[in-house]
Amino acid sequence: MWAWANPSILPGMSRDARVFRDWAEANGHPDLAQPKIEADEKSASTLVAIAVRVTEATGYYRGAGGNSAVIITFGSVTLTAADGSVSSFDISID
Repeated sequence: MWAWANPSILPGMSRDARVFRDWAEANGHPDLAQPKIEADEKSASTLVAIAVRVTEATGYYRGAGGNSAVIITFGSVTLTAADGSVSSFDISID
């Protein structure tokens, strides 16, 4: 189930899912814009790769799951070291 179709996810947390849905609809891929998609491991990986590219995300995190997988895209990365120093960076996929 896409984040935009899940009522337990706040709208601000489903921005990339909505961007992907809109892209799929605009580019003739209505099956990818359905609220829920059945996908095996390989298909899910392909969907994530397309979504990262379409949304210009920096990367993604795939959580552990049984019959489903939680996949979260993210943008800029900020790292905080044990000494409190902070560094941020973006990764370009161009």
